[in-house]
Amino acid sequence: MSELRRRAVEGSLYLSLRRVLTIALSIAGMLYVTRIIGPANYGLYASAMGVYLYLTQVVSMGVRTYLIRAPQDAPREVWHQAFWWLLGFGSVLTVVALIALWLLGAYWIRTEGFFAVATAISVGLPLHAVSIVAQAALEKELRYKRIALIDTLAQVSSYAVSIPMALLGFGVWALVAAYWAAQLVSFTLAFISARYRPRWYWNRDQLRDMLRFSFVQAASEWLYNAKNLAPALVLLPIAGKEAVGYLTLAERLLNMLNFAQIAIRNVTTAVFARVQDQPQKMLHALYVSSQAQILSLGGVCLLFVLSAWYVLPPIFGAQWDIRLAILALALLASEQLLTAIFSAQAQALYVIRQSHVVTRAALVFVFNLYWSTALLTYLAPEGYAVLGYGVAYFLAHLPNNVFLHFGVARYIGQPRYGMNLLWAVALGVALFAPIAHYIPLLALGVFLLPASRRALRELLHEVRALRTQS
Repeated sequence: MSELRRRAVEGSLYLSLRRVLTIALSIAGMLYVTRIIGPANYGLYASAMGVYLYLTQVVSMGVRTYLIRAPQDAPREVWHQAFWWLLGFGSVLTVVALIALWLLGAYWIRTEGFFAVATAISVGLPLHAVSIVAQAALEKELRYKRIALIDTLAQVSSYAVSIPMALLGFGVWALVAAYWAAQLVSFTLAFISARYRPRWYWNRDQLRDMLRFSFVQAASEWLYNAKNLAPALVLLPIAGKEAVGYLTLAERLLNMLNFAQIAIRNVTTAVFARVQDQPQKMLHALYVSSQAQILSLGGVCLLFVLSAWYVLPPIFGAQWDIRLAILALALLASEQLLTAIFSAQAQALYVIRQSHVVTRAALVFVFNLYWSTALLTYLAPEGYAVLGYGVAYFLAHLPNNVFLHFGVARYIGQPRYGMNLLWAVALGVALFAPIAHYIPLLALGVFLLPASRRALRELLHEVRALRTQS
């Protein structure tokens, strides 16, 4: 277990450092790309990218997790079979997606430029699909340092392309070109680093075993990640490109700020896989993982919101109502603080092959998301549809979280929450301090409670133990 802890700590460290580096790059991108192209062009690109991101979830079908979970001595043919399946399935899905995108663009979304941008992005789906094999090989070997390097170089390449094109007036196509630059760099470096060379192999029994596992997991992922379609299918037709632009900017800011949370989450699946036969250790890992995610995300987001409220408006200029994006960020972050606890539970249920619980939870979430998003977006005051979307997104997750709790209690054991739920709520409330005369900051008083101080000491002891064993 000490070796696992050492490599988990190293993985989190490398991924956290990578996120710190990419934060600086993302800030540059916002200053030189997002500010120039404006919310409408940004919203158009984001709507198309949301559809593409969903297609990447469909094409992966849980194959990445299957490969990571494969025994260390699994034959190389397992990886070859995955490669050819992903290539074939990705190509067929691309054709189907292009037809569906044309129909959506013509008869439902009806936004100028949507089909052209979505097509230019979606044709890269087969390339992404086969990259899954190389990336899974790196993750299986816990080579997080190399993964961090690849991600950083891919982002550098994207900005090297998008910034000049944005300045030259290419608008939304600067972002499309940036996507392709990052995709090509990531694909090339992943295969070089993994030293994987595909060989022709096709075995129906092997494919059946892989798809049986993958489809069970993928069903819940497909349902949950249908959220990526909501901006294009709901927000764009009702509120327009600018609303999607503000939502996506808020999501992008959040993705910049949750570097430590993502690093912790990325190593969680591998850790769970190694303790899946030890329920108490898995429950402890769930508790510590969600606790660390809440504190890291909440602390960083709170500092950002308090400073960005005054710093960002002059930087983004008159073209953006940047405080609207910051409020949307606060809504999304408050939801993610609470969901950090239950997303770790979903990962654990996947590992022990009880993904049917996650599937049911995802079905409830998607149903609630679409009807509540449509309703609250429509009822929101003009110009504030993005906030209606944020509220709907938060509320839709609550029943989903209840399902996951009972699933873990049944198949692993009673989850330990300690002060995690109270911390998540307190930090979420504090994020709205700038619009309420900073009174919500009083919620942070929960960290002065004896139970909170005791929990913080326990977490600090756990971190010290990990450092000692590393």
